[in-house]
Amino acid sequence: MTTRNFLRPLLPALVWAALVVPGVASSQAFPDKPVTLVVGFPPGGALDTIGRTLADEMSKSLGQKVIVDNKPGAGGNIAVNAVLNAPNDGHTLLLAAINLATTPALSGVRYDPKTALTMVSQISSVPVFMLASGKGRLNAPADVIQASKATAGGLKMGSGGIGTSGHLAIELLTRSQKIPSLHVPYKGGAAANLSVISGEVDVIFDLGSGALKSFLDAGSIKPLAVMQETRSKALPDVKSAKELGLPPDTYIRSWQGIAVKGGTPQAIIDRLYKAVVAAADTPAFRARAWQLASDVVTSKSPDEFQQFHDAELARWTAVIKAAGIKAQ
Repeated sequence: MTTRNFLRPLLPALVWAALVVPGVASSQAFPDKPVTLVVGFPPGGALDTIGRTLADEMSKSLGQKVIVDNKPGAGGNIAVNAVLNAPNDGHTLLLAAINLATTPALSGVRYDPKTALTMVSQISSVPVFMLASGKGRLNAPADVIQASKATAGGLKMGSGGIGTSGHLAIELLTRSQKIPSLHVPYKGGAAANLSVISGEVDVIFDLGSGALKSFLDAGSIKPLAVMQETRSKALPDVKSAKELGLPPDTYIRSWQGIAVKGGTPQAIIDRLYKAVVAAADTPAFRARAWQLASDVVTSKSPDEFQQFHDAELARWTAVIKAAGIKAQ
């Protein structure tokens, strides 16, 4: 038998080995250089802070520096595109947030929101609060519902902007309870907080934050409910929407997590998952999350986070289209 004839039956196996073995080797060596965490929000904000804290803790378990790269703008699309334009080798991560599930319906995207990114793990859940002036007459969601029905055009309800979690919370409440309202969008939660303190609006819906805690401590803002099934660990004295008789279709939680470009090898995703979960379980990360009024929540697996993301995408696409919300 000639050498050529001898090797012919082995060719398929040799080709398979040539294609697969380098990928396995690269997965085992991961990470072999610094990792970049792309954050689609400006430096200094709550999401930037939570991302930097996670990056610091991940650096310890990965054995490579995790560097934060802020790319704000376009509803998070600039950050997403930066990740999609990078190699799918796990060295470029995205700080995923609820905007991944809302932006496709709000303003449209040039990628497939279901497949372009692969979710790794959730890291935190941020409660959305119904808030009123500390000196006002509103003390519970029932007061808000009753007052909205009794007011021509409904109560003035503020949020941190078009398409934000606060805005979506307003849409959920008004549609569920069939009440009128006038949505007043502001440029961020800080401006919305000041508006309800001054009486410019009757109620606002906003994320938990360190600034909110200070307003609550001062008594200038009154929490009426946290818009979810259970109380927030960060602000446990505030009753949940469920406790106060509101149905599940009014519940909302903002969230953050880590995602990578689609097509990243599963072995690398699994390595990142372990590093993310370990980082989120450190005292430093938990303390930072508590300061930001966020709850630490990690996924049981990358697949669980993927399913969560897909469910959020479907939910918010339906809500945004039904309400006719458009980005400005």
